[in-house]
Amino acid sequence: MKKYKKYIILLCAVLTLLLAACSADSQKRQITPDELDPTLNQEIDPDKEILIYARTSRNDGAWFNRQAVDEFNRSHDDIQILVKDYYGSEEDKAQGYERLRSEMAAGQVPDIIDLAGVSYYQAIQKGYLEDLWPYIENDPDLGRDGVLEAPLKAAEVNGGLYAAFGAVTVDTLLGTASQVGDRISWTFQDIQDAFDAMPEGATLLQFDASREMVAGILMHLSLENYVDQEAGTCSFDSPGFRSMLEFVSRFPTQKEVEEETAVFADDFAKWKEAEERFVSGLQMLDNSQYVALTSLQKLNARHGGRCAFIGYPVEDGSTGSIFRLTGQCIAMSSTCKNKEAAWEFMRTVYTEPKDGTPDNNSAIPIWKVLYGKQKDTLMRTEQEIVPFLLTQQQIVTVPPLAVEEVRRFEDFINSIDKIELIGEQDLFNLVMEVCAPYFSGDKPLDETVSLLDNRVGLYLSEQK
Repeated sequence: MKKYKKYIILLCAVLTLLLAACSADSQKRQITPDELDPTLNQEIDPDKEILIYARTSRNDGAWFNRQAVDEFNRSHDDIQILVKDYYGSEEDKAQGYERLRSEMAAGQVPDIIDLAGVSYYQAIQKGYLEDLWPYIENDPDLGRDGVLEAPLKAAEVNGGLYAAFGAVTVDTLLGTASQVGDRISWTFQDIQDAFDAMPEGATLLQFDASREMVAGILMHLSLENYVDQEAGTCSFDSPGFRSMLEFVSRFPTQKEVEEETAVFADDFAKWKEAEERFVSGLQMLDNSQYVALTSLQKLNARHGGRCAFIGYPVEDGSTGSIFRLTGQCIAMSSTCKNKEAAWEFMRTVYTEPKDGTPDNNSAIPIWKVLYGKQKDTLMRTEQEIVPFLLTQQQIVTVPPLAVEEVRRFEDFINSIDKIELIGEQDLFNLVMEVCAPYFSGDKPLDETVSLLDNRVGLYLSEQK
């Protein structure tokens, strides 16, 4: 009996080892060479654990950091990040995005996800994404006190943060403080009252501001006020939305702008004349998608020494400015098998952010170490700037940034509680498509609002 007992114990031990091995094999991520991003020349190492990075955007150095992937793989002997291509063709990007959505719905969720092609809110609702606040809080170099919270809190959904991004800029309307008041919010009536006090022949914005451009910014700013993605419902028939569309209708159409600016192409004098209108005070507001601490001195110089971050008009009087992402925006899947390793890679978004703005290093870093270095440089050194490119081409030297101006800027960014829609291009495009006939004057406001409620409501119900 003792003899058989020994065999039984030995057999159980062998079975345990076999089951463990089978379980480990079943947990290994399976990927074939033809699924890999063809632009990266990757090789699958069979001896390494795999983390799959779903890439949905093409722009290297701005929205995708190949160097960070390569450095991670070189520094790890037991784990490898492989980049899977979900971008699709240039002709049909939606094809790649749809494949990713279909695979996630089937339970094949990548470990790290580029959010450019994924609905942020839908992915959260379906439980695909991991809350990143615990990782930030426990990271020895980050922590709650080590990051700028305003942009991250603006990206929260029900208190959770599911997107990692390392830098932002602010999209806002700027005015001269002495002309529009030194404030950071106003209503549609406020902007009308301020414009009524402008000289005859004045314009609200620059000559090439179209209905579509202004509407696009306002939609990013306030669309969430009219759409409840969690409930799958919408309500565009409101005074606020109607006021917004009526405000937009005062600008020329995109077609009219293109016709006007076409004659400017070879006529430098026309562009100079347009800029002179701003210099002479005949343009009330200046819009910019790239406001950061590094641009503050130039903006102040353009606005007579002190610009007002007045923002776009919002019916409820809240801050009318919005954070825009300037580089990578990635997420960790809730089913990731090695979350510690995934975070080790993802934290480089904060510590080594890729700046996707027109001028290098002109964004606002999320990591306070980088933001502090940026601020310290600006407060210690003079800057050479060109406030107006055409009418005053000479370089102007401005003194270091004053403590008061830094504090004013930081109070401003801390007042912002909105961030651009992350991965919601389909929803945004649908709203703009429905509004297009109104912008061109082919559909009345009432019909447009009714059509929005119907079509967007149907889209939202289909996404649940």
